[in-house]
Amino acid sequence: MHTLRIYDMTDGMLDFDLRHILAALGAQAIECSWMVSGVAAYDAAFDATGGQAGRLDELATSGRRIKGDRLRDLANGTQQVIWGEFQAYADASATVPVLIVRAIDSSFYEVATNDSHVLQNLRATFRDVRSA
Repeated sequence: MHTLRIYDMTDGMLDFDLRHILAALGAQAIECSWMVSGVAAYDAAFDATGGQAGRLDELATSGRRIKGDRLRDLANGTQQVIWGEFQAYADASATVPVLIVRAIDSSFYEVATNDSHVLQNLRATFRDVRSA
């Protein structure tokens, strides 16, 4: 997978969050099923703030998949994802994700995919996008 890192900041703080990435993904975000977890590569447990953060944390603990529209609703009710990994699967029976979004310590987001249209759209949507 190709990985991009998004660093858009204002006054030293990220000025976007998961909800903005999901919006940039458009219909693909809604059509996929999603799994929420901590970020194993950094040995970090899931962490978020805001009204729906607890529900996302429950999903990270349970390992259950949810539909894209449900993830969008939870993301819209979350102020900030500090640590989190969101794996998108083409359908409920798929075993390999088509897209992975990672929140890294409130410092940046990573998006990994082989879909060149997604990568182009992210580069067009956000200001500070770098290859990982």
